[in-house]
Amino acid sequence: SIKDLKIFNNKIYVSYTKELEDDCWNTSVIFADLNYKELIFKELFSPKECVNAINNIDKEFHANQSGGRIIDFDQNHIILTVGDYRNRYLAQKKDSVFGKIIKIDINTGQSELVSLGHRNPQGLFFDNQNNFILETEHGPAGGDEINLIEINKENIPNYGWAVASYGEHYGGKSKKNFEKYKKYPLLKSHKNNGFIEPIKYFVPSIAISEITGLGSNKSYVVSSLKDKSLYFFNLDINNQIQNLERVEIGERIRDLIFYNNKLILFLENTASIGIINLQ
Repeated sequence: SIKDLKIFNNKIYVSYTKELEDDCWNTSVIFADLNYKELIFKELFSPKECVNAINNIDKEFHANQSGGRIIDFDQNHIILTVGDYRNRYLAQKKDSVFGKIIKIDINTGQSELVSLGHRNPQGLFFDNQNNFILETEHGPAGGDEINLIEINKENIPNYGWAVASYGEHYGGKSKKNFEKYKKYPLLKSHKNNGFIEPIKYFVPSIAISEITGLGSNKSYVVSSLKDKSLYFFNLDINNQIQNLERVEIGERIRDLIFYNNKLILFLENTASIGIINLQ
């Protein structure tokens, strides 16, 4: 399953769910020189770690919970998101790639952690003017998040999954979920439990997808699938959300590109491209 595609410095990078071993999966990246006749792909990043779809600790697996968003960071690095494949405990393990945001050297394939404690990161934007990353991720039943990740922090920032979340496990606090809540309590404060708070969370979920900047003045837009809407907002001097405005589009919006004062949308229901002139 192809997750994302990024064209950068005359190369094309593709993330996908890779079956590393029988029934054992991870999120990997391949790349090729860009031309219009034939693409010869090579492997850039493929962890030796994988999640078994059948034999795993929690006896749960979800291949769509894989992340896979790619953005360029600088001339030598891209950033990749990796979901937890519903193996929740991996998101808090620093020696695991799952539930993480990762910086990858495009020359060597070497990687390092940018942040941890993520569930299924779907949107990513690097604001190089302000030196932070904005990331969106799907919560469980409720709790979709917009997170701000400061670059060059001394410690790797931790966003709390699966200890803290403003959502609930599917099925809620029922008898059948007793052991799940015991292991993954989904505490309702990140800050009070040693984690970083999202700058925005959505309850109920909107099925959050891509996020991108709109030029200057710390203005951004985030898209949604289930909610079929765009959310425009600004950040103030303390990087808190201001002027959040919902604009209904009427289709699932999978991807966004801002270019030449136009917002280009990939609309999933009709498999079409939409353009909004923001002038």
